[in-house]
Amino acid sequence: MDYRKRMARVERHILTHLDEDLSLDALADVAAFSRFHFHRVYTRMMGETVAETVRRTRLNRAAVMLATTRQALEEVAVMCGYPNPQSFARAYRAAFGQTPLQTRKSRVAPVLLLPENEGELAMYDVEIRDEPGFHGAALAHSGPYQEIGQAYEGLIARCLEAGLGGKMGQLVAWFWDDPTAVPADELRSHAGVILPGGEAVPEGLDRVEVKPCEVLVVTHKGPYTGLPEAWGFIYGKALPESGREPSPDEAPFERYLNSAMDTAPEDLLTEVVMPLA
Repeated sequence: MDYRKRMARVERHILTHLDEDLSLDALADVAAFSRFHFHRVYTRMMGETVAETVRRTRLNRAAVMLATTRQALEEVAVMCGYPNPQSFARAYRAAFGQTPLQTRKSRVAPVLLLPENEGELAMYDVEIRDEPGFHGAALAHSGPYQEIGQAYEGLIARCLEAGLGGKMGQLVAWFWDDPTAVPADELRSHAGVILPGGEAVPEGLDRVEVKPCEVLVVTHKGPYTGLPEAWGFIYGKALPESGREPSPDEAPFERYLNSAMDTAPEDLLTEVVMPLA
């Protein structure tokens, strides 16, 4: 099914079920997506997070109710997901530049809120190819993704202690949480290294494996700080336009084709790899 139709179906569901369960799990079911992929695709295609869509839609409903009905302010606040009139009034004024009472008195709804952007994305070349698969060792990291370098230091140190010097392949990384939906200090990731010779995983490290499969690949050239744009492109454009479904069994990952140790930032090459169903 067309990805944009699926996201539009979620938007319609939010609009018509504002008083019901609008959790990520519930809306992922509406989109017929796994939660892991759903929020990333939605955010990149729609230009805002699911929570922002829900909040915007509820505030728009509040504006119309205040202008066209005599519903008590306290009732409007509760219906729009706010625990009390004070928090509702603060959010309403921040969104519309006027208080709920001003809207009620004027009987004119303010201009309704729209997404702040259209999900504009940088452009990359896209490739679908066969992934031969690999196994390797990885070290878990908790916290901001940009601090995963600490985990790589520990990973390499343990591999060297286990006598794997000269036997390690390319570095890889998995990012298990959506940074637009999970607080930075709660983000989970794995810093990994491919072991091309089939070597045993050193004690204290996690074994990781990618089985042979078809993959969608976007190659990013430049500093690692630009990788969020590549992820945005693969979820917001490359995957939807491919017409393919992401694999339910294999997680997407980054594969580093060269090293920041001996490569200028502008020449770094990183593959963002999406296994396909």
